[in-house]
Amino acid sequence: LIDIGCGPGSLAIGFAPYVKSCVGVDVETEMLEAARVEATRAGVHLGLIQARIEDLPPDIGLFQAVTIGRALHWFAREEAVAVLERIVDANGWIAICGTRAHSAVSQGWTGRFHDIRRAWSSDPDETRYRINLEDWFGGSRFRKVEEVEVTETHQVTIPDLIGRALSLSTTSPEVLGDRLPAFEAAMREGLEPLSASGVFDEQVTAIATILR
Repeated sequence: LIDIGCGPGSLAIGFAPYVKSCVGVDVETEMLEAARVEATRAGVHLGLIQARIEDLPPDIGLFQAVTIGRALHWFAREEAVAVLERIVDANGWIAICGTRAHSAVSQGWTGRFHDIRRAWSSDPDETRYRINLEDWFGGSRFRKVEEVEVTETHQVTIPDLIGRALSLSTTSPEVLGDRLPAFEAAMREGLEPLSASGVFDEQVTAIATILR
């Protein structure tokens, strides 16, 4: 398995115990270091490559599985599709992974979180994340064959949510710059009244769109 745009390795580390070998690819040094730390903590072996998908070498070999999280919007589509055509085994598959969060109507905190985040975002409409997979993979051999969903409920804190916002490219520390302390304060001020001692219950559905 190869996880492209692996970031801190969440997908790769989750899949690693179930595959023969697992490789994470990312262009950011900091992300790869975080993935290395988390893989060690999880007790799994994770090979790491610093590269753009478009620059993966011809001799990287074939993979039975490719996972991609919130990364397609970073790729040069035509070049990336050509690489996927080259590295995915004839019987292999691609999983485009994401999440959908839900919250109780009585809390309403999810809407407040996104309202605050978008007010500080470099792309308030978040058009870069709206990708039609049929169009994106158009002209390639890959077609959607199924969608897999798994739902779980857990607790999340206000610091967790601030960290989630900062992990997004549109509200990253680099984007916020010297506005970062004010952004964090706005998040705390907006979310605290809706929380139970700073904690929320969150229902999250993990979604994998499978293409072959």
